[in-house]
Amino acid sequence: AVAFDLGRTFRDDLFAEYKGTRMKMPDELVPQIDLIRELVEAFDVPALTAEGYEADDILGTIARRAAGDGIDVLIVTGDSDSFQLIRPNVRVMSPGRLWSDIAIWDEKAVAARYDGLTPAQLIDFKALKGDSSDNIPGVRGIGEKGAGQLLKAYGSVEGIYDHLGEVTPPRAQNALEAGRDMAFLSKDLV
Repeated sequence: AVAFDLGRTFRDDLFAEYKGTRMKMPDELVPQIDLIRELVEAFDVPALTAEGYEADDILGTIARRAAGDGIDVLIVTGDSDSFQLIRPNVRVMSPGRLWSDIAIWDEKAVAARYDGLTPAQLIDFKALKGDSSDNIPGVRGIGEKGAGQLLKAYGSVEGIYDHLGEVTPPRAQNALEAGRDMAFLSKDLV
């Protein structure tokens, strides 16, 4: 199956600036989308869309349902956001510029790349550090290294805030306190 974006999503309602820093789709790409849709239809590949949701949301839903039914799932995408979907029975194929650059991501590969984090923790990871590609704010003053350390210590955004008084150094604790609303908004967006 192939999933396509349909238009405005719930994320646009949560955060008006969502994806606000993205460049506009190049004009020469616009007509290619219709050609891709025609090709998908010609090969009788199911094309999935859902009002209010992104293609990634659809892929995630289908992947979870299929894996729950014992089906092995391979998501083919260049978007690392899909790594959060990885679990037993769900892997991600990430194409590179060359055929030799193609990678298959599983739980082990995610842990190796993200210093021991699980795929499910990548949601919290991006919620803390932010994501410039989707204009997700994160917590000002918490970067990739700090987010990883906090998640290894406390497991999730909720766990961090449950133990905020224990967080060191004090500047990280202050950043987290000041960025509490953004942390939870960012998690909803991710």
